[in-house]
Amino acid sequence: MQNDPTVARDRERVGPIACRACDLNAICRIAGLIAYEGGRPRQPTGALRAIRPGAALYRAGAPAHALYAIRLGAIKLTRVTLEGEEQIVSFHTPGEVLGLEAFSQAGYACDAIALETVQACELPLPLLNDRSSQAAELTRELVRLLSRAAAVPRQLARGSARDRVTNFLLDLSHRLASRGFDPTHLKLSMSRLEIANLLDTRIETVSRVLQQLNRERAIHVRGNRVRLLTLASSTHSDAAPADRCSEA
Repeated sequence: MQNDPTVARDRERVGPIACRACDLNAICRIAGLIAYEGGRPRQPTGALRAIRPGAALYRAGAPAHALYAIRLGAIKLTRVTLEGEEQIVSFHTPGEVLGLEAFSQAGYACDAIALETVQACELPLPLLNDRSSQAAELTRELVRLLSRAAAVPRQLARGSARDRVTNFLLDLSHRLASRGFDPTHLKLSMSRLEIANLLDTRIETVSRVLQQLNRERAIHVRGNRVRLLTLASSTHSDAAPADRCSEA
């Protein structure tokens, strides 16, 4: 439907996120890595990874040798429970950085799985060692990055079922707003089952709450697209998305 504002908004953000809106932007500039501005590539000294839906950017236990910034698409971080079941730790969207545990341990703590086609910039940690002349500036930016990641995250799997789903939508909305996207138009790259896994509830509960919010005109739901209506005026946290893998 050409007049659907949700579809129109999704078309506006088809391309990769601008480097200036990425959490690794300052560090990439210092390290001399590839950075796209206006679609034009700079010095190709870094790596741009393309990951198909369902494939892994990295696996738990693999050598943690690099940081990754999502440029396009969405990724889920998962770990396997003692019962052998997948537990979703967090979802991540363009501009966010993965693999911060590389600074404190030898291997990645979680699987990073693409929810859709993903482009991610790779920042090999050894490249940072070659920037001794800019050590002070680099250290300052790394501390800023790690401090952002260490911020107390919103606990999405707490409260009533309605609170959990509402907070999930508002958290995603805030993260889009912080990157310059329209915070009222959400594309849910993850399935209802994956949302339920993150929120520690049942898929039927997630679907029921979304339908209830839709009937109340708090949101408008159409497939995997959600437009926030009266829900958009709710107060929500400025905390970074939960990434318990980096705390492991």
